[in-house]
Amino acid sequence: MINLIDNFYEKNNLGLVTINFINLHFNESFQSQNNYYGGDRLLAYPTYETANFKKSDFLYDVLKNTLEEKIKIKPLNIETFLRKTKLSECKKSPSWKQYKPHQDSEFFDLAGLVYFNSNHLKDGTFIFNSEKDFEPTVIVGSKYNRCVIYGTDVWHSPSMEQNVEERWTQPFFIIYKEKTYKKYLNNKNET
Repeated sequence: MINLIDNFYEKNNLGLVTINFINLHFNESFQSQNNYYGGDRLLAYPTYETANFKKSDFLYDVLKNTLEEKIKIKPLNIETFLRKTKLSECKKSPSWKQYKPHQDSEFFDLAGLVYFNSNHLKDGTFIFNSEKDFEPTVIVGSKYNRCVIYGTDVWHSPSMEQNVEERWTQPFFIIYKEKTYKKYLNNKNET
């Protein structure tokens, strides 16, 4: 399942979310967090990320309300934050032009992201049939205020040939099934 929604945020909320790419603090990070790269984030897919938004945060509420309106689900939990990637850093990474499909956590039902500052295929998301695929089955181009949503079992990767100097996205992970929520809570209590 892949769901594409253009004009995801309504105009006022879009402006309020976008301004946070300038105002919020971003920490150096990398993907995938499941692997250790000896302390050198440039050996991975280098990113800058805000902290996860809390349920009491305005940006969490805006995303939750927009998702409920646009895809008609009632999320039990959402994890979301803002992410930037820099072209100059991506080019230094061994990941540059290397597509590494991955699936998202089994503790969520849906994943997705909203694009904020590019209208280009190279800044989008690639969808694959399996992790062994060398080329994508579907390419979702980045478009200002476009949202792409897919099941967490869908193989995907960012385009590893970024076009803009800074790629701005809002990733999110949704739980809307009771069964998944119980599994999520059990996992959280174990860690």
